[in-house]
Amino acid sequence: MEPKLANSIFACSPWRAARTTCEAWTPDGLPIEVWHGLLTEDRLNLAPFRKPGSNRRGSGSALPLGPLAAVQLYTTNANPLIKGKGHSPLCRHAQHSAAVTRGDDLLAVTDLMARTDSDWCSKCGGYALRRLTDTQLSYYRAAHRLHDIKEQLDNQTGGPDADPSGVIACLDELATWQPVDDAEWCSSDSWQWQETVGELTRMAARSHAVTRPS
Repeated sequence: MEPKLANSIFACSPWRAARTTCEAWTPDGLPIEVWHGLLTEDRLNLAPFRKPGSNRRGSGSALPLGPLAAVQLYTTNANPLIKGKGHSPLCRHAQHSAAVTRGDDLLAVTDLMARTDSDWCSKCGGYALRRLTDTQLSYYRAAHRLHDIKEQLDNQTGGPDADPSGVIACLDELATWQPVDDAEWCSSDSWQWQETVGELTRMAARSHAVTRPS
């Protein structure tokens, strides 16, 4: 199950280049309370977006990041060549006060997906997440629902929790997911989403054909 990420009235500002230092935003520019409003200590569960077999806890579903790709992350150290773990700026183990400072690094979720060499704090996860917009939060939840269905169909036991008709109804609903702003949903993302929904619907239909009474 995905973590309960808090929504926010704050929309993400335009994404700057990956690993940009936060030159313009310092504690003197924004009060600590504002940073606590802009950021959340919740961690993203990116299993639905990883490739199959790449997640140590289970198989990924290779879903597109879509609106989540440019979500901003702030860390005290994104460079594995620099000594010291990366912390969330809100982490009590960070060396400075609980706000983003000039020396912190700015990443995006797409960068986080590509990194395998990061040394993150085990307490805070290594970064603070910019609060998601309504569209981003909606997509995050929809992707986890689709990922859960894939795992259910891949590991189905025929028990009551694997009712094919209920799964198909849920997939029909997920097939209609669209962002409010089409700019956040490119054609390749939409195609990949529909392909996954279609394949899972066919899997559920085959299961329904096998399990329904003669």
